[in-house]
Amino acid sequence: MSEMSAEQQASTQTDESRVIQYLQKNPALLMDYPDIFSSLSIPHQTGGATSLVERQIRLLREENQRLRSKIEELVGIARENEELNQRFHRLALELMETDQLHDALATVQDQVQTFFYTDFVCFRFLPGTNETDDTALDSLYLDANSGIIERIKPWIEGRKPICGEQIDDINRELFGPDIRIASCAFIPLYHTRNLGLLCLGSISEERFGASMGTIFLQHLGELVSNRLKKLLQAV
Repeated sequence: MSEMSAEQQASTQTDESRVIQYLQKNPALLMDYPDIFSSLSIPHQTGGATSLVERQIRLLREENQRLRSKIEELVGIARENEELNQRFHRLALELMETDQLHDALATVQDQVQTFFYTDFVCFRFLPGTNETDDTALDSLYLDANSGIIERIKPWIEGRKPICGEQIDDINRELFGPDIRIASCAFIPLYHTRNLGLLCLGSISEERFGASMGTIFLQHLGELVSNRLKKLLQAV
């Protein structure tokens, strides 16, 4: 590499002098732009440079703490997902062993209420989906004249869970008139035709937020739909 010419050296010295003079006139500049410290390399020594080094170290420690907190958050999410996977697997195994509709529904209600930490779980089927002679489940079928079917049909046809708060009229129709629901999740049930909804309700407004992830809920709907399509003998 060729050495700098006398003119280049003079220009560099002039630029450095301008920077030094500017910093001397504006001593708080670096404090106002803390990101600069992350890219500075300053020898630790006694004298004026010590405060800069300490400031840089403090910023690095703060960044390290933020990274540690983020890692701990990700680890917590991973553990929660692993737990959900295990419970989901257990539900699948238990559903495979059921051969009666009411047993399958009871299994889903019990397991889902436990592993999704929700207060209320119920099924609501569209009229005409049950071709069995099991009249004990008549209460789970929606009234064709209530108007609720037209309101929930887009949810089922959308094939994706709906989470968040709902108006009282919908909650009363799906969960019952005496149950207070602050937030809920409605999971479509379907195969070659629409079956209905698996309804999860909570007394907490934060439990089922509109922005929450729904991948496990969607997989749950697919699993339950696949088992119920045979037990309902739908065509």
